[in-house]
Amino acid sequence: APRRMVNFKLPRGPNSLSGATAAATVDVDAPYVSRTVAVEFDPEHGASAASSGARYCRLRVLARAHAEEDASASECVRVHSRTLDALGKVRASQPFARRGGGDGGACVRFVADDDVPVGCAALTAAQRYNLRACVERALEFEVVDGECLGLVDCTFELGRADGACGRVDSELARRAARAAFGGFDRVLTAGEVFVLDIDGSAYKVRVAETNSLSALDASTTIGYHCFRGRVRAETAMYVRALDDAKLAIDNNKGHERSIRLAEREIIHVTTRDGEMFPVHRALLRQCIALTGAVRRAGEIGESRVDVDIDVDTDVFDRVLIFLEAAELAKPPPMYDIRITETLSAAAETLGCRTLGDWCAHRLGAYASRLREYAWDEIVAHNAAGGVWLCIDGMVLDVKRWLGEHPGGDVIIPNQSLNIDASRHFEMYHSSRESFLYLKEFYIGEVAAADREKIPVPETRASDDFLAQLRAYTTFRLMSDAKVRVHL
Repeated sequence: APRRMVNFKLPRGPNSLSGATAAATVDVDAPYVSRTVAVEFDPEHGASAASSGARYCRLRVLARAHAEEDASASECVRVHSRTLDALGKVRASQPFARRGGGDGGACVRFVADDDVPVGCAALTAAQRYNLRACVERALEFEVVDGECLGLVDCTFELGRADGACGRVDSELARRAARAAFGGFDRVLTAGEVFVLDIDGSAYKVRVAETNSLSALDASTTIGYHCFRGRVRAETAMYVRALDDAKLAIDNNKGHERSIRLAEREIIHVTTRDGEMFPVHRALLRQCIALTGAVRRAGEIGESRVDVDIDVDTDVFDRVLIFLEAAELAKPPPMYDIRITETLSAAAETLGCRTLGDWCAHRLGAYASRLREYAWDEIVAHNAAGGVWLCIDGMVLDVKRWLGEHPGGDVIIPNQSLNIDASRHFEMYHSSRESFLYLKEFYIGEVAAADREKIPVPETRASDDFLAQLRAYTTFRLMSDAKVRVHL
């Protein structure tokens, strides 16, 4: 019988250590269904059959056999023909990206090569780098959802692979880029890195920009972002030096777009920690503190407008995401409570009432859902398909987090429900960074009268861990229980 493999996937997406947007709403009345077991592995045939409903395939990574392919810019990943059959003809012909990579992940295409074992994928060194893949480790691929727009232009950064100084003719560099990346429907993603031969020398080439709109159109389009697109026959390719001090590009006209006119719509905002954001001035009209800069950008036109703000980079980045959603009449991201508090402070600094009102509403809704729970209520909720976790008397609703849990989505339901899970939390989370996410899932406390009903494992959490936990979780409700929280 096929055996099922546990997926210990990297942190990614909403509420992971690499993202701070709250996860989508989950039906708390329905049992949690793990997508980890959506792909079955058959040991007799080398593991390739995808079960119905699976959105991805998991393949073991191998290195390409020929050294000369390690430096190629090929998008083709070699897999056994039976792996392609398992995917189906339609899916096998589409571009694939690393699962969870979002719009910024490098894309590849599968091609048949029966010298590659079933259930494996042979990747070049460049592909392994761009997909963040390791040899002899499993990698999950998923079909790129939606249509990749055709590129108006793309820009490549060049540097000698050996790090030496040199010079190259721009026309030769563009021809090499066209030869390497100009294939029919090739998908390019900003940030990909390759090695190309240009006029007999090896160059490190990075995809610096991809654009599906001209500069003029982009300057008047709120919400325009392009990290990936398809190369067309008419796609213009530009080059620039990775380091001007080390590489001179002769006869380089640069990025031939309407930069001067586009600059009229841009305000260069520098945050408290020194990061500069080029921001469309229409987004900043909601910020009273930046009114002067918005007006100057429209009047001066071709001159650059700069403004400094007393907000940190990570916070301002999320402010811009919120403002863009508001401008496009889209729902704002459901940032977790910890981040919502920082956004509230930024809204006051920037004079942005829209953001301030939204933060106040969200923080008020969070406070209103906190209460005490009877232990029998918690057990009954979990029996009905919920995932309420108890840690040191805190009640945490972690159901919507399971799909993003770095340790897999079955370990919590199988090991940590209907007990005091403090020891489990201490064992599996050596980094105290995990404390940062507790407030987002916190819904209240086990009632004081029911604390004695909570089953406690034979090995309890250490006093040091509990002290650190209580010192950090200052957001907890006051309780008459023996375990007190210092507010």
